Amino acid sequence: MSSSAKTLMFTPLAAAPAPTAGWRARLAARLQRQATRLFLTAEGLRELDGDGLQHPAQDWASTHRGQALELIVSARLLHELVCEPGLPLGEEEALQAYGRQQFAHYFGALARAWPLASWRSGTAGLGLSALHGLDWAALRLLFDQEAVLLRRVRPAWAPLLQQLLLSEPEWARAPRAGLAWVEGQVLTCLRLEGGCLHSLRQLRLESATRQALLELLPELQAEMPGPLLVQGFGLEARGVALPAAAASLRFLSDLTALAPQGDWFESKAKALPAWPDPDFLGPRQRRWPLAWPLALTTTLVLGTSVWGMLDSRQNLDLARHQEQRLSAELQRLGGNKPVAIVPTKTAKRGELDALRGAQEAQKLLQQAWEPLLSNIEQAGLNAGAKPEQGSISWLSLDYTAARGELRLEGLAGDKLLALHVADRLGAAPGWRQVMLSRFQTAEQGLSGQRFELTARLRPELLQADLPPLAGKDRP
Repeated sequence: MSSSAKTLMFTPLAAAPAPTAGWRARLAARLQRQATRLFLTAEGLRELDGDGLQHPAQDWASTHRGQALELIVSARLLHELVCEPGLPLGEEEALQAYGRQQFAHYFGALARAWPLASWRSGTAGLGLSALHGLDWAALRLLFDQEAVLLRRVRPAWAPLLQQLLLSEPEWARAPRAGLAWVEGQVLTCLRLEGGCLHSLRQLRLESATRQALLELLPELQAEMPGPLLVQGFGLEARGVALPAAAASLRFLSDLTALAPQGDWFESKAKALPAWPDPDFLGPRQRRWPLAWPLALTTTLVLGTSVWGMLDSRQNLDLARHQEQRLSAELQRLGGNKPVAIVPTKTAKRGELDALRGAQEAQKLLQQAWEPLLSNIEQAGLNAGAKPEQGSISWLSLDYTAARGELRLEGLAGDKLLALHVADRLGAAPGWRQVMLSRFQTAEQGLSGQRFELTARLRPELLQADLPPLAGKDRP
């Protein structure tokens, strides 16, 4: 736990009302390849390059709508907790509950609401960082309103440690090593054993000067035997020079900069299991390996459908043009009153097929697609009675508007999920004769049951939201 001599005071950030950003800005933020990295302090957001300019959060967000953002959290906004080895804290939920209990014990009931970022290092290291001193909920709301996408929010010591584990291999391989992260008077001390984080604590210097740090270093070296690296900013030199580099002590910067530099946190390597990787947005989710192939397949299917609709629209325009030409010709030959064209047995097969295609395309264009696709999406997402059962992956959709016939093809973890989808759609307004017509084991590269579902639709009765299915979908 933090051992600061006195409580640090911060001014909370308040999110002023901001207009809701459009979908284009949110999409641009998701597609941004490299997130903008900023240093989060109690006063706002500080740039990590150049002069380290400070910006109020509201001002920065309003001028950078539609951007992805990664926050490096100042040690002044953190309290640290290292868990005793041997505690039964294997699950993330148990670790978070234990952390809230400990922080509330030391800092009062308000500490239960602090955001927590857990970390694990090797088989023994286990701890949490608590974020305090600002209104975290208001800050996240501000970013959401301005379409600023938060990708990662990490304590400053975490990306710094990952960078040094790569750039200082001899230091990382030492049986015991230490790292001191300096932010003015706040000093964060990390002790490593065998390349794994073993302990972490915060200290407070007598003053924000080099002299105060040098007076404390002998104590740190005694507690952390082995090579010690010192990195940071915010100290006054006052004529005191740093000692020359030695095997047991090295300074990676002169510690007098006004702000941290971006290259201190530049590690782009994927965090290894032995590296602590705390994130106030929660543990990073593992992506499903088939997500991108299925997304590509869906894009191709939608593209083909759009191309088909455009081609049908072109055929419809041609049919209308031919109808107008024939009507004009009939008026010229038989009078002013146009005569309705009724298909006869003598009509050419090609003309009849063109008219049928034009009629079908016109009905497809007039179809209310939003409630239809919404029903299918909701039925697939809520297919499982339990979250771990997953959802339906749709593979294809074929709709004949003239007859109101729909055919869906999808992939489910088991047959029960597909049956549940059929029940949901069969109970919805506008859906009739919903049946599962085919089951088969998915081909190589896919897992689960491939199925086919047919239904007849009354488009005018479709509703945007599915009604709950009695006995199954109740919360």
